[in-house]
Amino acid sequence: MNKHLVYLSIVFAGLNISCSNQHNIEAQADQHAVAVESVQHKPAMRHHPIPEGVISVDIVNQGNRLHLLTGKHRQGKKSLWHQVSTDEGTSWSTPVKIHDEDTVAANIVRGNDAQITVQGDNIVVTWMSYVKGAPFNAGPMLAARSGDGGQTWQKATTPPDWKQGPHGYIDMTSDANAMHAVWLDSRGGRSGVSAAQALHYARSVDGGQSWQSNETLDELTCSCCWNTIKSNGEGKLYVLYRDKQPSDMAIGVIDEQQHWQSLNQVGAFNWQFEGCPHIGGGLDFQQHHGKKRIHAVVGSGHQDHLGVHYLFSSDAGKNWSAALPLGDESAVHADIAAHDNGRVVAVWDMMAEDGLAVFSAESSDSEHKEWSRPLQLSTVGARASHPRIVKTVQGFLALWTEHDGQQQRVAMRGL
Repeated sequence: MNKHLVYLSIVFAGLNISCSNQHNIEAQADQHAVAVESVQHKPAMRHHPIPEGVISVDIVNQGNRLHLLTGKHRQGKKSLWHQVSTDEGTSWSTPVKIHDEDTVAANIVRGNDAQITVQGDNIVVTWMSYVKGAPFNAGPMLAARSGDGGQTWQKATTPPDWKQGPHGYIDMTSDANAMHAVWLDSRGGRSGVSAAQALHYARSVDGGQSWQSNETLDELTCSCCWNTIKSNGEGKLYVLYRDKQPSDMAIGVIDEQQHWQSLNQVGAFNWQFEGCPHIGGGLDFQQHHGKKRIHAVVGSGHQDHLGVHYLFSSDAGKNWSAALPLGDESAVHADIAAHDNGRVVAVWDMMAEDGLAVFSAESSDSEHKEWSRPLQLSTVGARASHPRIVKTVQGFLALWTEHDGQQQRVAMRGL
């Protein structure tokens, strides 16, 4: 089969929920047209039901304590759970449910996961709400907060100051000064471009008890690809997101004075796509032998640049290295992490002999042109996707979800 069609089939098969507003209804129609034209009258795509088990995953390392947030689905009921590991993921605390209700109104799925950020004992969790009857059942953002390290939880105010929603594809991070959040919404109305929303930002300086006025970072972005916000540890926040016209990944920075600067594309493939691929990227920072670098992985559906690509920047995101493919052209979802000892490890999913599987590779030279042979991390025969990777004291922890035909679970491996 043509590898471009394989790539499209992987993307479309993963759309358990679709984009979150009327623009995206039009985008879905555009995507369907693309798919129909591409597969030349193959059978129509069927809706994939929400799997039983773990349907959402996020993880953060704060002070060498790993905080894991999982969303679970069981017999039509959804729940969100928090756990902590102090031994690099070898063992985990007893899960604590972050809500009192029997089921939480959450519109979550891999690629639009509930998110967690931690600042000292303050923890904030956010997610897209489920509103029955709304387009794609997508609603405004909801939040929960803990002020005691995750022992107890309360409902919390949310970052958007436009409460109508829907708000989706959230990401959060924290530094010494504040908590930070980015997300997509369409408060500005129709843009005239299909499958487009806008990227917004807010910060909290009181541990998530309140959020300051929002800033629109980009008025025209892809409508349903996950975003990444990460602190460089020196007062600046970098945001990696999928742009529009073209639909390549882009990066910008928020400085210490809260000023936003758009920097560049990360992988200038000139991918013109009218729909939404539901694919974001990964980002991390490294200072090694006096060199500061930003490392990134991005996915593309451009016919000449299919798959996941690695790039780095040595000038704070202004310019980027040539894109280096990781895996083969079926690679879709990816993440990356880097240690100051020089190690750089990427994880991604791509097609294996038994279906979609998760792989890792490590850079083996100072210019990151040579990488180890891809190592399959996921269980042979299970459908695995959406890997994440986080730094630990000794190395890295990779995690992903995999489905054995009955249940979907979180799997982990130290690297």
